[in-house]
Amino acid sequence: MLERNPEAKAYFELAYAIFDCELGPQHERTLTAERNIKKSDRTVLGIKPEYKALWYTAIPHPAPKGGKKKKKGKKGKKK
Repeated sequence: MLERNPEAKAYFELAYAIFDCELGPQHERTLTAERNIKKSDRTVLGIKPEYKALWYTAIPHPAPKGGKKKKKGKKGKKK
């Protein structure tokens, strides 16, 4: 779930090496560690699915043409 699959596989290999040295190749935990390594080899590591965008959002242009112009108004005429 954390998408740290290569790290998990490295820990499985480390556990297998330790169990093999300390407990022997036919011990239950050694065999379980070996099965976990084989399972991790079967899974696709490091590939994330890509999804097609359902809709696109309009992004305003970063530098719009022309700027705001001040209106020159007539000064109020009094009658």
